[in-house]
Amino acid sequence: MKILKVAFLAFVLGTRLASAQGTFVYDQQSTGSVDASANLNQTPIGQSFTPMLDSIGFIEIQLFDGLSASTVAINIRSGSIAGSVLGTSLPTTVPGSSSGIYDFFFSNPIMLTPGTKYYFEPVVVSGGFAGSDFTFIQYLGGDAIIGGTTDTDRDFWFREGVINAVPEPASAALFAVAGGALCWYRRKRRAT
Repeated sequence: MKILKVAFLAFVLGTRLASAQGTFVYDQQSTGSVDASANLNQTPIGQSFTPMLDSIGFIEIQLFDGLSASTVAINIRSGSIAGSVLGTSLPTTVPGSSSGIYDFFFSNPIMLTPGTKYYFEPVVVSGGFAGSDFTFIQYLGGDAIIGGTTDTDRDFWFREGVINAVPEPASAALFAVAGGALCWYRRKRRAT
């Protein structure tokens, strides 16, 4: 019976070790207060930002959808809101009649030049009535752009940065933990 307890303990310990994924490292962000909103169909729409890191792996923005579900992706642009597209995020679905913070991940990090102004542009790929929340507390590294007009008094609610990957242990390491626990149990059992 005790062998089962030890095996279970080794299994739990091994799965806890294997669940390590990575952490978000935030580079730039606006404040958390929400003061206004705009529909994403007011194109071109987006936010300028000035990164301090040399790449971007994700963007979080606060979105809502009032009718039916929408699928949204984010373009990273250089030069202007209509400039060259450096990369596009994987699409994310915003359920109908919902509001929340949504993560947009890039398949590979997009290389950036620190201190240079870039633009992110949320694009409705399919679906309904998606919109974004804005704050009037100023983010000093850029401004919101709505319908092609720069609004210096507001910013998207956003955070951007990279994912600091934590390597997952190999299966061999998990078996070594379980084997070590089994050996410890047998040694303890022989001693008594």
